[in-house]
Amino acid sequence: MLQIQRFEEQIKKGLLEKIYFLFATEPFFLFEAVRLIRKNFNPITIESYEYPEEVDTTALMTTHSLFAEKRILIVSNFEKIKKTEKRIEWLTKVKNALAPPISLIILSNTSTKEIPDELDFIRGERISSFNLDVGERDLEEWISYKASEQGINLKFDAISYLIDITNGQPGLLSSEIEKISLLTEKNQLGLSDIKEILSEVAEYKTFDLIDAIERKDTEKAFKILEQIKTTDADMVLGALNWYYSRKPYTDGKIYHLLYNANLSLRQSRSLSLDLLLYELLKS
Repeated sequence: MLQIQRFEEQIKKGLLEKIYFLFATEPFFLFEAVRLIRKNFNPITIESYEYPEEVDTTALMTTHSLFAEKRILIVSNFEKIKKTEKRIEWLTKVKNALAPPISLIILSNTSTKEIPDELDFIRGERISSFNLDVGERDLEEWISYKASEQGINLKFDAISYLIDITNGQPGLLSSEIEKISLLTEKNQLGLSDIKEILSEVAEYKTFDLIDAIERKDTEKAFKILEQIKTTDADMVLGALNWYYSRKPYTDGKIYHLLYNANLSLRQSRSLSLDLLLYELLKS
């Protein structure tokens, strides 16, 4: 079972513990945890703090609000406390001040390796902690979990395709799964279903771009790219990766071009896809 699912179980039980420590290197998974909390609790019960120093520890001793018995405090950016000893000091202070029925949710945008001493302290104090990151090995399971939330079941080939066209980015995957669920009445979907659904979303999609590249139709290829690159840049690159990785014979130069385009996108260079398309049409 994924850690996000284990935390969801705690939410459905009512967040009965005083403190929950959630950490991930991918911010999307922290946002997901907050979304699940907001989905299951009355907004009146939830208070949000951007930084740990914003929390007034004296307020943690106030057990009830005027409008709700339960209080949930969500504190983001734990990692912004610079030193380990200061982090442990803050954890100790809030733990000692906290009175039920308040539940404190601490969010940290860090990996296990970045907070080893903090995690040792947390385990020693028997504070519940959840590493929400989803590794490559568990990505298919997470996609199935997200799809089930939307009431759909994805076959293996559909899951593999979604991973390829989104470069495995969880935010994009979640967005595509939600989009698919809204555009179909089917409960079980395979690769052909996914392609059909996504191709109907816009006048042009990545599949049309691949077709134009195959036919060396330069004018149409750039016209399609111009329409979709501002909103679906990662999807474009993912689809091209998917297409060339499945061709029987692909020049190593192509993979080099795709790799460089990916690096350029990460550095927010808007012309990277145009240059990539130019080179692919020449090859």
